[in-house]
Amino acid sequence: MERITEDQVARLVRFVFARIPDPASCQGEARRAATALRLAANKQIAAVRFHRSSLPEQAAGTELHATASWNLLVAFAEIWHDHPEFPADAAMETFEFDSESPLSPTTNHDPRCER
Repeated sequence: MERITEDQVARLVRFVFARIPDPASCQGEARRAATALRLAANKQIAAVRFHRSSLPEQAAGTELHATASWNLLVAFAEIWHDHPEFPADAAMETFEFDSESPLSPTTNHDPRCER
């Protein structure tokens, strides 16, 4: 998480929220989907911001959750990767997860995964 700047966080957050419609402007299932996306994005952003504002002695306990939350926020943004305003330099994953042990980072880092 340390290599991700506040500017990158802010740009990715703005990009994702600009793509999710306002639930008030939707009806029926579209309203529920927009509400769910906003709620999920808000939870991920809150975890990242909480970690980044934590005291150093607390940060060790929040880093894994913040990292997973950031990666999910990046996954949201990736839906619109072909959008001309896609913030490629901000949409970088912190590390890959091993499907066998998703709570542990993989040891072999593939640089092609970075944007």
